[in-house]
Amino acid sequence: MTAEPYDTVIVGGGPAGLNAALYLGRSCRRVLLVDSGDARNMAAGVMHNVITNDGVDITDFRARARAELGAYDVAFRGDEVVSVEPGGDHVVTTTKESGTFRSRTLLYAAGVRSELPPVPGLAALWGTSVFECPYCHAWEVRGKSFGVYGGVVPGECLAATLTVWSDSLTYLSDRRELPEDERERLTAAGIPTVTDKVARVSPHPDGVAVELADGRSLTFGALFLHMDTEPRMDPLRPWLRSDDLESVQTDERGRTRLPRLYVAGDLGKNMQQAAMAAASGGLAAMAINADLVREDRPGSLPAPPPAPAP
Repeated sequence: MTAEPYDTVIVGGGPAGLNAALYLGRSCRRVLLVDSGDARNMAAGVMHNVITNDGVDITDFRARARAELGAYDVAFRGDEVVSVEPGGDHVVTTTKESGTFRSRTLLYAAGVRSELPPVPGLAALWGTSVFECPYCHAWEVRGKSFGVYGGVVPGECLAATLTVWSDSLTYLSDRRELPEDERERLTAAGIPTVTDKVARVSPHPDGVAVELADGRSLTFGALFLHMDTEPRMDPLRPWLRSDDLESVQTDERGRTRLPRLYVAGDLGKNMQQAAMAAASGGLAAMAINADLVREDRPGSLPAPPPAPAP
């Protein structure tokens, strides 16, 4: 364990964690960023909707971000965090290979894991011809026919949104019984529904082929779907005692009900987009810096707004 605690340990090296490290580094804070390197958006390869970085290779983006952070007191560890626990006036973070670190605060920005439906062939096409976010990927396949899979997580609102990019959409319910409101929205959007079971998906020269259990095969330029997500917060659970971080977040700057613990990115109260995650990292970093000033110089700053009742 390091003798001198860091001001902040950041768990997660995506846009939220990187931007928080930049803010804190420029605030003369000593920072350690720990990143396991298995972000969920790596399958897509590129990142969109980040001004000046639209379409940038994700690996390149992260490398350039780390290079920029080299100007500040920000250290990196490519490692997996296995536990995080309070230690009085500090937080103890234990990693799989690099040991244990103390910090005055901890920013948890490890994100979420996407849970693909158990449709054979789907995982192999994820990020290339099967997508979730229309704002991230629909432009590249605009004008083509889209399939929208709604067999596990309802996707009628996603389907309606996709009419901006395509006039040819088909909703695949995979034998799920659609409630009336879902059927009404699809009808209002003019989107037909195929109710047969989806047997598998496979690559096709035009995009993706969807094979149905009755033997038919449908071809689309791209397939979209909403997914369940699993929060990547196992190291926090003994301390948190909650199913998620959003429920304990007390303000829009990432503070939580647990002293010295902050949240940013997909685990917090923000839409799961790179630009918004980066913004949440900046907000959390400003909250951390201000709270450390309050701790070091009591009375110098007004107290943050009180946390709402749980």
